[in-house]
Amino acid sequence: MFNAPIAILLDIVVHPDFTGLPPSLLHGLQRLADNAAGVLVLVSAIGIGVSITLWVIGSWLDNHHLVSRAKSSLMVAAFSGGMLYATIAGANYMTGLFR
Repeated sequence: MFNAPIAILLDIVVHPDFTGLPPSLLHGLQRLADNAAGVLVLVSAIGIGVSITLWVIGSWLDNHHLVSRAKSSLMVAAFSGGMLYATIAGANYMTGLFR
């Protein structure tokens, strides 16, 4: 039940256009771009996790400043992850237009 949404979210593939480069360099750059996108998603997910944890801790301690900061950081982390997905999808769409 939960595997399909997770598989869709974790299926990050970047398709840059490196025509004219040697095949070994092309393969290396493709893997570098995929790994960079994966690391950025991981950083965003860690930010979301830390923000939710701090939000819960701030609620338990009745610390309104911590709760407001956690809410702000949650929005920033979620927006960052969303922007990364939108950018990758846009880049893949634009690359497909010019083929």
